[in-house]
Formats: sequence, structure tokens, C-alpha cells
Amino acid sequence: MPPPGKPARRFSFFGLNSTAYSALSGDANVKVPQLKLEADKEVYRPGDLITVNIEIKNVSSSWSLLIEKLYFEIKGIEKLDTQWFTTPKPTPDSRQRRGVMMREYAFMDSSSPTIVSNQIISSGATRTYVVRTLLPSLIPPSYRGATIRYLYYIKASLTGQYLVFENGTSRVESRQEVPELDERLPLQIWVTQKSNGMVGDEGHTDGIVPVMPALLDVYWKELGGDEWVKAAESSDEVEEGYESSRDEILSVSSYNPMKEDLSRTFGSSLSLQSFSGRSSNRGSLYAEGRASIASNVGPPRLSVAEVLNDPASDRSPTTLSPSQPPRHLKAFSAEDDSTAPSASGTSEGFVRGRSYNIRLDDQVLLRFSPKNSESTYYFCDMIGGTLTFFHEEGARKCLELSVSLEMTETISRNYVHHSRRHTPTITKVFSDHHEVVADLVQTSFLFSVPVDGPMTFTTRYVSVQWALRFEFLTNPKNVDLTRYEHPLMIEGRDKCEWILPITVHAPPSRTASAQNRNERAVTLDPLWVRT
Repeated sequence: MPPPGKPARRFSFFGLNSTAYSALSGDANVKVPQLKLEADKEVYRPGDLITVNIEIKNVSSSWSLLIEKLYFEIKGIEKLDTQWFTTPKPTPDSRQRRGVMMREYAFMDSSSPTIVSNQIISSGATRTYVVRTLLPSLIPPSYRGATIRYLYYIKASLTGQYLVFENGTSRVESRQEVPELDERLPLQIWVTQKSNGMVGDEGHTDGIVPVMPALLDVYWKELGGDEWVKAAESSDEVEEGYESSRDEILSVSSYNPMKEDLSRTFGSSLSLQSFSGRSSNRGSLYAEGRASIASNVGPPRLSVAEVLNDPASDRSPTTLSPSQPPRHLKAFSAEDDSTAPSASGTSEGFVRGRSYNIRLDDQVLLRFSPKNSESTYYFCDMIGGTLTFFHEEGARKCLELSVSLEMTETISRNYVHHSRRHTPTITKVFSDHHEVVADLVQTSFLFSVPVDGPMTFTTRYVSVQWALRFEFLTNPKNVDLTRYEHPLMIEGRDKCEWILPITVHAPPSRTASAQNRNERAVTLDPLWVRT
């Protein structure tokens, strides 16, 4: 069978492409060699050493296998949905298929695709090659989002022939073309807390995605060998790009305080805000088609003050004035989204007994006490807290409560498509809790951070963040509660909202797991921008 003019690189779940299979089916006596990839880890981090075993098995009992070329490649790919992004013209390292809305950019690639060539494997024998390469120290995590994806994979390809030698000689008696074999293995990348792009670094002003493709040197040896050999440059034409059909590579996707430049880039998608007073004939937060009733008072003023429980004193907490909150918490109202001055003498580190007094106008409506006094969580962690209501302390009563665990994907203002400028954020709700609390003094909720994240991170294009969103329904101000048998019978409702950002990290590596979690800085900077 004549060899093909150019090897086809179509991926197949069975290790060979359609052209190769048709060539193989022409001779029922020829068995396909087996090509297998095995990585040494399930999860990698930037700067890790990747070790991959490439196993080639000649399953034929009568033919020797000639490996003409064994290719190896490792790629990191950024895929943008062009319906959401305004991107520059494609570079030689990027590609976009006609009619496809995804633009692809290979920000990481192997510099030498050829591992070995012209090697013979006897019939029934198996040969294993070990390949090593070092990941760059600054790359994005694996992530499959609504508008952008960061994917990693390794791939091995084999071209060769089956040979039969004359008895006792090295002369080839007959040969049979072997269909090209392709095997691909997705890689899972988790970034560390210091390399998630959330903290500005003078040396990394372009973000955690390499602007120019990072070329990785590849080294190999035969299993059991002693010396590592650098992969040789291939003189053949190298395949350009990669197959978009491999979108189904599963990816998973942490976060330190954001600085002011990041807030300017992505906007205040997580911001404390109080909605204008709205009334309704129904009390539910999820009621549709609510009839609006004009209110004769101004919009409610929602503000938050942190409460520090002093274990040395009695149980009554010391409330910090909203006008002088600690540096990691600022107070806001409906009309003012500017930051308040910092309180002197307040530590920015770990604080025991943290809770938040949530005020509506001049009344403390309720207090939220997180289950975990830190704002940093890992995959699978439980997140929740207790809410205490102060129904007797003012004219307003909290009637209904809704809490949700949300992840937001916010597109940078520099790259968002003009049609999406007013809606650059996509929100995904992972857990929610709704409850009527008019007759409750205290309630609680408990969510679980997903086992596969994604983690909090940011690149030049997007910022992925997590938050707890609280929504409160109260009776309107200046309503005589004595006229009603129960507060829920009041027709009007005022709605206000508070957002508490949290940080989600991937689980620490084994070497870092011994470090105390108290060493991580606790801050709410993504919510309140420091000036």
C-alpha cells in the first residue's frame, strides 16, 4: 500500500483516524499497534515537572514494527468566544475557523515534536519511552467557562510500517503500511495562590497568559535508560494548530486581594449596593409580575459594619462604626459607593469572631456571623453562617431572606465586545437558600464549594470570582405595624442586597499543606476598592 502524501492528524477515541482505519481494513491480517499515554500526576501546577510514559506495543506475531516517526507535543490553548470579545487580528500563533465563533491561541507549545525515529520493535514486544518537560512558572488554570476556555493536553503520534525480514538477514522481504496512531491526554492545571493573577506584579504586567507562546524543551529516554536526550527538531512539516473537535477536554478551574488597577479593568461586578425601594403586593423574592406601589420615602440606605467579638469581655460584641470600619471592610450606602477612611489599630490579618452588622438606614436589621471566620475556601469546603434578626429594634423587619453562592465571569473592559459592554458579567449560581424569617430570631445556611471549582483567578481577558449574595425583603419604612395582625400581611416590600466576596483556591500541594491557613491574608478588597 503506498504511503500517504501527508499524515492525517485527525483525532479518534480509538487511537487512529478514519483514513488510517480504512487502510488497515484492507488487510484483515494486520493488527494495529497499541499506543498508550500515562502521566505521572492527575493535577499539575505552574513550574511542575511533567513526566509521561509513551508505551508502544507491537501486537503482531509475525511482523516487526518500524517506527518511522514518534511525535510528542504538549499544548496550552486559550479559546475566546468572539461574540463576547473584541480581539486584535489573529497572529500566526492563533487561528479561527470560518463560521466558528471561537478564536484559538496556543500560548504554550513544545519546541521539538519528534522524539525518536527509525526504531524497530520485534513482533509481540513492547517499548516504553519516558518524556519530560517543565511547565512555565506563570500560566492560567484549566478552565471551561461560558466565554473563554483554558485547555491543556499532551499528544503522541506514530507513523511507521510493518516489516518481514528474510530468514537470518536484515533484508526486508515484505512490508505493510501502518496507519498513523494518535493518542491525546488532557492535563489538569491548578494555579497557586500567588500565581492566580489577582495581585499585580511589576514583573508580570501582562497577566498569567504568556503574550508570546512559551516553547517547552522536551527530553526523553527509553524506560530503564540512564541518560536523558533532548528531542531533536523535526525536518518535516509540523502540524499547524489543533483540532477544535477536542473542545470536550474536561477542565477545572485562586485568589488574593485585587488591587485598584484590576478593579478599573473589570469594574465593580462585586459591589455592595442597596436597591431603590420597591414595593410589591406579594412578599416573595421570586414572585413575577409584581405590581409596583409608589413610596413616599427615599430609597433604603444599606450599610455594613464589622463586629469583633472580644473573648476577654462579655458576650456583647463591640460594634465598629460604619464610618470607621477596619481596613478590610468599608461601609457603603445606597447613594455613596466611595470608600470610607480606615480605622487605626485594626489588624488586616486573621480575626476571630468576625461578624457583620447589616444596617438599613439607621437600623441594625440583622447580623451575619460566618461559620468560617476566614474568607478563603478550598474545593469541597463547607461555607455558611448564622443570621440573627433584630425585629424589635426599629420600624423595619426582615420578612424574607435569600442567600446564594455564586461565581461570576467578568470580561475586561478593554476587550469586551461593544454589544456586551453593559452586560460584561455572566453569573452562575451553585447553591441557594430562601426562607421566610418574619417570625425567626435566628437562622443559618450551609453550602459546599464544588469539588472541581473553578478557582478564583484573573487573566487579561476575564476575572473569575466567587461571592455570597444576600437579598433581604423588608416592610416599607413609616408603616404602622400595629394596623396589621402580622408583618407578612403588609402589601409593600422593600428589597436590598449585599454581596460578600470570598476566595476559592484549589487544594494546596502536599508540600504546602502543612502551612497554617492563618497565614493567608483576610481581605475584602474585591468588594471595596482601596484608595
